[in-house]
Amino acid sequence: MIAKRDIYDENFKLLIRKGTKVSCKVLEKLTKHGYYNPEDIISSKEAGTVTKKANIRNTERFELPNIILGDIIFESENKPWGIYVNALCNYLDWIYTHSINVSLISMKLAAELKYNYKELWNLGLGALLHDIGKLVIPKTIISKPGSLNDIEMNYVRRHCELGARTLEHFCLPKECTDVVLHHHERLDGSGYPEGLKADEISCNAKIVMIADAVDAITSGRPYRAPKKMDDAIKILKDEKGRYSFELIKLLETVLDLS
Repeated sequence: MIAKRDIYDENFKLLIRKGTKVSCKVLEKLTKHGYYNPEDIISSKEAGTVTKKANIRNTERFELPNIILGDIIFESENKPWGIYVNALCNYLDWIYTHSINVSLISMKLAAELKYNYKELWNLGLGALLHDIGKLVIPKTIISKPGSLNDIEMNYVRRHCELGARTLEHFCLPKECTDVVLHHHERLDGSGYPEGLKADEISCNAKIVMIADAVDAITSGRPYRAPKKMDDAIKILKDEKGRYSFELIKLLETVLDLS
């Protein structure tokens, strides 16, 4: 089942974002607290899932990530960091959609690597929050239709550290916060903010850096048109030494591209 529209509680806090997969567990919570209206929920056969926005062909293979993401979004409303999930929803539509897609793709890759539920949850939350540092960057820079100058680019490159600093008081698992800080690192040391290399980068960050890149390439932005997923995979492969080739191949299998 899928949320047909945004669902809020009595204090107008967002509980479920439109397009989010609603698991039986989440539906039970909505019903228990009186937030469930049958008109707000539709079956997966009636509409496409969020995964379609990432050009994912076989959405059935994303059943588990969809369920976990629904749990993450719902449970985050009662957590201190829930305000930032809400803020992502209301800042720029494409940033929230991107965050959703990165979380789904990351969890699917990790599921193929035999992550357990807790590991997937931590990864999924980190991926969902990976760009929260952009919330403090002026929209004029984030939405600029042309190339960024050096000063503007420096602002954008700081979003990893700003995001990690935002979360440091919430005692989130390192598996989660590490993603926020290191999703722009690269295996050859050419990334930021710390210029880490290869094994210095966690597996979670290696997964999210790929999910982040492919979704960014295949989604429209104010400064460029979207490309096809096949082209995105080729671009990542051509940047030899920057991304895990094994994870790229795994992504191809997950997306039925190989």
